[in-house]
Amino acid sequence: MSSQGIRSKVSQTASYTCFCRACAHAERDKRFRGPDSIAQVFIPFLPKIIFMKWGLLRTLVMKRVVPRGIYEYVSARTKLFDEIYISAIDEVLPQIVILGAGFDTRAWRFKQRNHATRVFETDAPVTQQMKKKLLEKKGVAFPEELNFTPIDFEEEDIAEVLGRAGYRRDLKSLFLWEGVTMYLSEEAVAGTLEFIRENAAAGSRIVFDYVRASVLRRENTLYGEAAIHKTVFNTGEEWRFGIEDGAIESYLSEHGFKLTAHYSPGELQKKYLTADDGTTCGRINETHCIVIATVIK
Repeated sequence: MSSQGIRSKVSQTASYTCFCRACAHAERDKRFRGPDSIAQVFIPFLPKIIFMKWGLLRTLVMKRVVPRGIYEYVSARTKLFDEIYISAIDEVLPQIVILGAGFDTRAWRFKQRNHATRVFETDAPVTQQMKKKLLEKKGVAFPEELNFTPIDFEEEDIAEVLGRAGYRRDLKSLFLWEGVTMYLSEEAVAGTLEFIRENAAAGSRIVFDYVRASVLRRENTLYGEAAIHKTVFNTGEEWRFGIEDGAIESYLSEHGFKLTAHYSPGELQKKYLTADDGTTCGRINETHCIVIATVIK
């Protein structure tokens, strides 16, 4: 989707990811069941009834319509990002910034555990307005610690926008950047990392996912790669950024970050979809990886 499109309507990929999280929460298998109990608030009534209640139909759609392994990837990614978010509020990290928040629900799901951490959700105004409207319609109260921070990423400076919202650059922070980098230009990704490095205290962390650079070249050597290309193309939200295999540590170092953890698709599958006896409840799409990094000062 063009920047103009994102300004005028809600991102299709944000809606799609939300739908996957809602469906995952309805799964019976405890290994696969997703943790997002609020995502269904954003799903229209009829699809909610059909896909939340009818497990066989949900399974059929997810296997035949959704690109192979993406449903599993979204479920695993949600769990990992949840763990990082919980760790931050449990250690009373002063600030969490969610970049391109979409229909993220962590501020609501973990509000009982959050006693002192301010949460900033940044996104295009049209997406935030729709999110707030649907939550208000369902009578879902907004957490006191949450600050909606609308921003036109093409026209506004994120440091200035966050500053006006009360963000403090002298405090240690966590940045969540989920399902975003692949849709940005290389310059935009570098610019965001530079913003964080210059406007976050030493020890601040970022977690984000990215696609492998070979995917952008359409080498089609990875599980689920061909199908996800078609889906992304149909949404009009083109993938533009990727990182070569084995280059993530040097890439982060060049931009002022130290690699803390890196999760390949296989590692995510082992961690979130595999039982102690080695059996799995699904295979994860191999196009994405997830990284955790620390700001170096």
